Amino acid sequence: MTPEPGSTFFKFVLLVNLVARPFARVHERAYGLRLAEWRVLRALAARPRGATAGELGEELGMDKMAVSRAVRALEAAGRLVRRPDPRDARRMTLVASDAGRALVDAIEPQGRAREAALLAELTEAERTALDALLDRLVRRARALPDPDATG
Repeated sequence: MTPEPGSTFFKFVLLVNLVARPFARVHERAYGLRLAEWRVLRALAARPRGATAGELGEELGMDKMAVSRAVRALEAAGRLVRRPDPRDARRMTLVASDAGRALVDAIEPQGRAREAALLAELTEAERTALDALLDRLVRRARALPDPDATG
């Protein structure tokens, strides 16, 4: 089924689903790693000093419950550790464990290959333009009011 003409939002959702779901299914079978867990683990592996759950949620655009579930699963699997936040003893900093970083190192090349296969459809100029447009849209999406926010 083709998305209706002019339905950009649904085209975004369709594209994400077509790219992410097969990737996620493979890694869930191989490593017991769900997509939300992968997103959290990948973000932590890129931050050697770690991050709080709130920072991860903000960075990844994930709600608190999704981050919390991912963190619990990753911690139970030994893929991340909690440490007291040196800036605020009331908070915990999440850090990818050695096992977590090793898993990211094992999976990341497959993700880059999938991305390259998808983007091979575009010229270099189109890829550059797409990247810049996506950056703008992410900034704009972050600035939009949250319809669930009370105020």
